[in-house]
Amino acid sequence: MRVALLIQYDGSNYHGWQIQTDPQTVQGIIEGALKIVFQQTIGIIGSGRTDSGVHALGQVAHFDILGTSIPSANIWMALNQHLPEDIRIIASQKVADDFHSRFSANQREYRYRISTSQNVLNRNSRWHMRFPIEPEKLRASSKVILGSHDFSSFCYAGTETENMVCEIKKANWIQENQGSLSFYISGDRFLHHMVRMLVGSMIEVARSKWELEKFNNLLNHPHRQAQVVTAPPRGLTLIKVSYPDHLQPDWIMEQQNLASPTRTG
Repeated sequence: MRVALLIQYDGSNYHGWQIQTDPQTVQGIIEGALKIVFQQTIGIIGSGRTDSGVHALGQVAHFDILGTSIPSANIWMALNQHLPEDIRIIASQKVADDFHSRFSANQREYRYRISTSQNVLNRNSRWHMRFPIEPEKLRASSKVILGSHDFSSFCYAGTETENMVCEIKKANWIQENQGSLSFYISGDRFLHHMVRMLVGSMIEVARSKWELEKFNNLLNHPHRQAQVVTAPPRGLTLIKVSYPDHLQPDWIMEQQNLASPTRTG
């Protein structure tokens, strides 16, 4: 039986999603809970890796198990009893055997939050801007990344992926309240550090350190060794992972546990 999990986490205290030898990771913590609940070692596969300090409201992972007396729709409750408060399973559901949390996904959505006013409660969830920025320049730069592009200029230089083309379906900067800006971006796939590099570079435009033309050139003339600015991880959240209709998990508990954070702008 293959089971999919819908996961929230505050990534502040973790060395990213992917399990490593020593540091605490979100994947490692959840696999520890699975071992307690099912009395066996179970590996999980996430929809994608998030870096140290990056958060999630809609991470998806799956695992396989031969059988269990726990109904698949109740596994989330059993796991949460053995998880810290900054990692929560929101829903669990049996899925098709050919469902793959990573390779079956056809769209991912991220949010990046920026604060222009000091607030200690936001220190782990927003990038605090200590200099003036022009929101209209942010919006202008976000428009040019829509559609399919080679994002080689906006990915970690050590990325092993050869195909650097991603299709961006939404890219909006929204003024959420006084002193708070959020960037919503969705696409079919994202490269390592891509969202953070796009945000950091757009901020350079918005604070008039770069001309918009420089940002456009990085996009139109992709270069793996391009010099760009990477926004800090704390402002980034994986919002949602979507799948084709025939593979989309039926998150039975999602409506009770997770109010959709997606904004249309």
